[in-house]
Amino acid sequence: MRHLKIKRAAAMVVLVAVAAFVAFGHVDNAPPTEQQKEFAVQTADLLQKEVFAALLQEFGETTPENVEQGKQAISLVFHDANRDMRLIGNAAPLLGGNNNIPADEFEQESLALALQGKPNTTVERHGNRWYYRRSIALSNSFHTSCALCHSNFTPQFFQETNNPGQWVGALMLRVPVKEN
Repeated sequence: MRHLKIKRAAAMVVLVAVAAFVAFGHVDNAPPTEQQKEFAVQTADLLQKEVFAALLQEFGETTPENVEQGKQAISLVFHDANRDMRLIGNAAPLLGGNNNIPADEFEQESLALALQGKPNTTVERHGNRWYYRRSIALSNSFHTSCALCHSNFTPQFFQETNNPGQWVGALMLRVPVKEN
């Protein structure tokens, strides 16, 4: 009887292990190959171009009459819940509550580099997934239309600070590294 209970318990452990493997997938501790990383880099290149194209579209459509709608529209794109595409910074107007605060060590390092005008990249694992991460430094003079929503990026601000190209934050991109 005791032997039967042990067999049942062992079978249950195996069943749970198999179910977990099927449900959560195989966790691969091996880092991605160079080919996998390059694919992610190329994907990030496309994503970066698409994000900047969307920003330029937003700049073209936002006017003094609809600036509040423009602010809300762009905040939906760069919402903090989206960890694959977000903005970080440490000064107004990039902070809004808890939005745009660096969320991890890579983002903290990236913000420090961005404030010097420098990009940052890495390939790292989160949970059971590998990601290519990139930060792109942003200045307060990225586009003249920025001042519509960011009132402290006005020409007067530039004259007062004598720094129209001040680095203010970073665009963060995160691309999953595909498995072969």
